[in-house]
Amino acid sequence: MSNRSAAQVAPILPRFIRAGEAYGYLGMCRDEFNKTVRPNVREFPIGKQGIGFDRLELDAWADAYVESMAIEKAANQDNNRPRSERQQGIDPWREKQSQGSMKKAVSGKSTRSSGASDFAKALELVTGKKPSST
Repeated sequence: MSNRSAAQVAPILPRFIRAGEAYGYLGMCRDEFNKTVRPNVREFPIGKQGIGFDRLELDAWADAYVESMAIEKAANQDNNRPRSERQQGIDPWREKQSQGSMKKAVSGKSTRSSGASDFAKALELVTGKKPSST
Protein backbone atom coordinates (compact mmCIF):
# COMPACT_ATOMS: atom_id res chain seq x y z
CA MET A 1 0.00 0.00 0.00
CA SER A 2 1.17 3.55 -0.67
CA ASN A 3 1.95 6.25 1.90
CA ARG A 4 -1.46 7.87 1.43
CA SER A 5 -3.97 7.30 4.21
CA ALA A 6 -7.39 5.82 3.53
CA ALA A 7 -9.01 9.25 3.99
CA GLN A 8 -7.03 10.65 1.06
CA VAL A 9 -8.07 7.96 -1.42
CA ALA A 10 -11.03 8.93 -3.60
CA PRO A 11 -13.89 6.44 -3.44
CA ILE A 12 -14.64 4.39 -6.52
CA LEU A 13 -18.07 5.30 -7.87
CA PRO A 14 -20.11 2.39 -9.22
CA ARG A 15 -20.89 2.52 -12.93
CA PHE A 16 -24.41 1.20 -12.43
CA ILE A 17 -26.83 2.89 -10.06
CA ARG A 18 -29.99 1.18 -8.87
CA ALA A 19 -33.34 2.91 -9.44
CA GLY A 20 -33.80 3.46 -5.70
CA GLU A 21 -30.57 5.46 -5.54
CA ALA A 22 -30.50 7.21 -8.93
CA TYR A 23 -32.76 10.08 -7.92
CA GLY A 24 -30.57 10.81 -4.90
CA TYR A 25 -27.47 10.70 -7.09
CA LEU A 26 -28.96 13.59 -9.12
CA GLY A 27 -30.15 15.38 -5.98
CA MET A 28 -33.88 15.27 -6.69
CA CYS A 29 -36.97 13.59 -5.31
CA ARG A 30 -38.14 10.25 -6.70
CA ASP A 31 -41.27 11.72 -8.34
CA GLU A 32 -39.28 14.40 -10.20
CA PHE A 33 -36.71 11.80 -11.31
CA ASN A 34 -39.45 9.52 -12.65
CA LYS A 35 -41.16 12.41 -14.46
CA THR A 36 -38.13 14.31 -15.81
CA VAL A 37 -35.17 11.97 -16.09
CA ARG A 38 -36.37 8.39 -16.38
CA PRO A 39 -38.19 8.78 -19.73
CA ASN A 40 -34.97 10.15 -21.25
CA VAL A 41 -32.34 7.65 -20.12
CA ARG A 42 -31.96 3.93 -20.66
CA GLU A 43 -32.64 1.47 -17.86
CA PHE A 44 -31.73 -2.18 -17.62
CA PRO A 45 -32.32 -5.15 -15.33
CA ILE A 46 -29.99 -5.88 -12.43
CA GLY A 47 -30.60 -9.34 -11.03
CA LYS A 48 -34.12 -10.73 -10.88
CA GLN A 49 -36.03 -7.60 -9.86
CA GLY A 50 -33.61 -4.68 -9.84
CA ILE A 51 -33.56 -1.79 -12.30
CA GLY A 52 -30.33 0.04 -13.03
CA PHE A 53 -29.12 3.18 -14.74
CA ASP A 54 -25.70 3.93 -16.21
CA ARG A 55 -24.01 6.62 -14.09
CA LEU A 56 -22.30 8.10 -17.16
CA GLU A 57 -25.63 8.46 -18.95
CA LEU A 58 -27.13 10.14 -15.87
CA ASP A 59 -24.15 12.51 -15.85
CA ALA A 60 -24.66 13.30 -19.55
CA TRP A 61 -28.37 13.96 -18.94
CA ALA A 62 -27.50 16.27 -16.03
CA ASP A 63 -24.95 18.18 -18.16
CA ALA A 64 -27.53 18.68 -20.93
CA TYR A 65 -30.18 19.74 -18.41
CA VAL A 66 -27.92 22.31 -16.77
CA GLU A 67 -26.85 23.68 -20.17
CA SER A 68 -30.43 24.08 -21.35
CA MET A 69 -31.98 25.35 -18.12
CA ALA A 70 -29.24 27.54 -16.63
CA ILE A 71 -30.20 31.14 -15.94
CA GLU A 72 -27.98 33.73 -17.60
CA LYS A 73 -26.58 36.31 -15.20
CA ALA A 74 -25.10 39.70 -15.97
CA ALA A 75 -21.30 39.60 -16.04
CA ASN A 76 -20.94 42.69 -13.83
CA GLN A 77 -23.57 41.61 -11.30
CA ASP A 78 -22.12 41.22 -7.81
CA ASN A 79 -24.44 39.19 -5.62
CA ASN A 80 -21.62 38.07 -3.38
CA ARG A 81 -20.52 41.30 -1.75
CA PRO A 82 -18.89 40.83 1.65
CA ARG A 83 -21.25 41.08 4.62
CA SER A 84 -19.21 43.99 5.99
CA GLU A 85 -20.29 46.16 3.04
CA ARG A 86 -23.95 45.30 3.54
CA GLN A 87 -23.80 45.99 7.26
CA GLN A 88 -22.16 49.40 6.80
CA GLY A 89 -25.21 50.65 4.97
CA ILE A 90 -23.54 50.72 1.55
CA ASP A 91 -26.48 50.14 -0.74
CA PRO A 92 -25.49 51.16 -4.30
CA TRP A 93 -28.50 49.64 -6.08
CA ARG A 94 -30.93 51.91 -4.22
CA GLU A 95 -29.14 55.12 -5.18
CA LYS A 96 -30.56 55.11 -8.72
CA GLN A 97 -34.16 55.07 -9.82
CA SER A 98 -35.08 51.93 -11.67
CA GLN A 99 -34.79 52.47 -15.43
CA GLY A 100 -37.55 49.93 -16.01
CA SER A 101 -40.13 52.26 -14.50
CA MET A 102 -39.18 55.10 -16.86
CA LYS A 103 -39.72 53.15 -20.09
CA LYS A 104 -42.97 52.69 -21.94
CA ALA A 105 -44.41 49.22 -22.31
CA VAL A 106 -43.61 47.68 -25.66
CA SER A 107 -45.71 44.98 -27.25
CA GLY A 108 -44.30 42.28 -29.43
CA LYS A 109 -43.25 38.68 -29.61
CA SER A 110 -40.30 37.20 -27.80
CA THR A 111 -37.53 36.06 -30.13
CA ARG A 112 -36.02 33.79 -27.52
CA SER A 113 -36.84 30.11 -27.84
CA SER A 114 -38.47 28.27 -24.97
CA GLY A 115 -36.30 26.45 -22.45
CA ALA A 116 -38.25 23.24 -23.00
CA SER A 117 -37.38 23.05 -26.70
CA ASP A 118 -33.74 23.88 -25.94
CA PHE A 119 -33.71 21.05 -23.44
CA ALA A 120 -35.26 18.64 -25.93
CA LYS A 121 -32.58 19.51 -28.50
CA ALA A 122 -29.76 19.09 -25.97
CA LEU A 123 -31.24 15.83 -24.75
CA GLU A 124 -31.50 14.48 -28.30
CA LEU A 125 -27.83 15.35 -28.88
CA VAL A 126 -26.72 13.61 -25.69
CA THR A 127 -28.90 10.50 -25.70
CA GLY A 128 -29.52 10.10 -29.40
CA LYS A 129 -33.26 9.72 -28.87
CA LYS A 130 -36.15 12.16 -28.82
CA PRO A 131 -38.14 12.61 -25.59
CA SER A 132 -41.70 11.32 -25.55
CA SER A 133 -44.44 13.81 -26.39
CA THR A 134 -46.28 13.09 -23.12
